[in-house]
Amino acid sequence: MQPIRLAHVTDLHFGTEDPAVVAGLRADLVRQDVDRVLVSGDLTMRARAVQFHAARAWLESIGCPWTSVPGNHDLPLDRPLIRAVRPLSGYRWVVDAHPEPLLHLGGLQVLGLSTPRPYLWKGGRIDAGQVARIGTAFAQPARLRVLMTHHPVFRSRQRPRERVVRGAERALHAAARVGVDVVLCGHDHVQAQVDLSQAWPGLRRRMIGVMSGTACSRRIRAGESQSYTVLELSGKRLLLRVRRWRANRFETLAETWWRRSADGWRK
Repeated sequence: MQPIRLAHVTDLHFGTEDPAVVAGLRADLVRQDVDRVLVSGDLTMRARAVQFHAARAWLESIGCPWTSVPGNHDLPLDRPLIRAVRPLSGYRWVVDAHPEPLLHLGGLQVLGLSTPRPYLWKGGRIDAGQVARIGTAFAQPARLRVLMTHHPVFRSRQRPRERVVRGAERALHAAARVGVDVVLCGHDHVQAQVDLSQAWPGLRRRMIGVMSGTACSRRIRAGESQSYTVLELSGKRLLLRVRRWRANRFETLAETWWRRSADGWRK
């Protein structure tokens, strides 16, 4: 059975991008030979048309399929009227008319949820309708089930005081019930991996929470660099490889193996 190889990139922030990192990221994604790129939001810095077009052109240049969800920066913060009545108009027009994609392909299932809200611009929300959709979207058999949001569903070691998205607990319980394997998120601009059953005691399934740093913007956090994560499923094993920008190229920072068990995934 062929491995499934994915790349998780997030927080590109076109408008504050570093051109050298943009070029290096594209080249490294090509070298990693991934099957699909999953983008968990903040494609732009200020939801400008030129920024959306730049992000879309870059994604198309990689040469492999991609799936994305919007982030809070993909809503027009500095245009409150548009943000109130048409918050995702730019994203829908240029990037994807469907901001909550559902993918079933070759043993892979991906559900993306749009978590930014005009009235909760920074923190985001997963509402009851989205929780219900989690319960129905993963009904088909699959080798790997992935849920993707922009706002985080867990706190990282680097930024322990940051808020998680509202509705995270209900969403994760729904995800656990339908056998989700991995939850991808961004927003905090740090790279982290956790067993979500430890971050949220009471979950009946061990799911993997993955957060990646900003992929190519200059908006890095102290002690971090631009980064993304490669996920490779082979049989009952899932390899997570963090690739970080250093000395004008991307290199492997860490590799973590997870193994499928009766109750989910264990390191």
